[in-house]
Amino acid sequence: MLNEQSTAVVDLDINSQRAGEVIPSVAIDRIIALRENGLKQYAEALDMLNCARKLLLAATGGEYLYGFELCVKDAVSWADQPDRAEKAIKKSVDGKIWHRLMSETGMFTLMSGKQRDEWDRQTDGEDMPEITLDTVLATFEQLHTRKNDTFEQGVIDVFRSLSWDYRTNNPCKFGKKIIVSRLFNTYSSGYITFSISGRSTLDDLAKVFYLLEGRNVPDHRVSEGEYFSLRYFKKGTAHIAFNRPELVEKMNDIVARHYPSMLPARV
Repeated sequence: MLNEQSTAVVDLDINSQRAGEVIPSVAIDRIIALRENGLKQYAEALDMLNCARKLLLAATGGEYLYGFELCVKDAVSWADQPDRAEKAIKKSVDGKIWHRLMSETGMFTLMSGKQRDEWDRQTDGEDMPEITLDTVLATFEQLHTRKNDTFEQGVIDVFRSLSWDYRTNNPCKFGKKIIVSRLFNTYSSGYITFSISGRSTLDDLAKVFYLLEGRNVPDHRVSEGEYFSLRYFKKGTAHIAFNRPELVEKMNDIVARHYPSMLPARV
């Protein structure tokens, strides 16, 4: 049963109401108009954002525009900082476009994993050049001019990654075979898999052989097979046996040009 206190009627101040009004006299018609106009513009903005996403996705050539939603969210929070919001979306999109251009022009093919990592760090940094016709043409003109140097540096990166005692007076040599370490992950169960860095190193090595022979590099991982084979030992080392000595000689010629004191005339 309700007590007397709970059934007391609250005495509201209705001085602001005129007789017969259901709610206080306010500009309800204006409130409703603002609401309807706001919802309309919100829907139009969503349509424009979806159109913008499609255009930017087509520019980047990807299947999904990662980071777009975060940029939109931040732009709403930075309503009083439009320059900051514009910079954020340009950085997100331009990095993906640079990656697309490098892939489709074949420049990534000439690079080692180390070079690609360095390129990614540059295009992810604050000094990434904005995508404009002038910057793209200037960048790829420079890359094209230096493409032979890029490839040779890639060979050196592979050499150094395989040469675990590179800094000693008796470095690894590209001969009939080479002994390397840390290419695999070994588990207590006895299961053995390629390490991420090991797989990348072998892919770089195989890519060098493809390019030295003047062949297109397959899109999929190439690693061992046609140009070399692997033999793994429980102590953690692996023997890489090369199948094409004439290509090994070409690779050693590149190494010798960069480090004339490191390799003998013939390996």
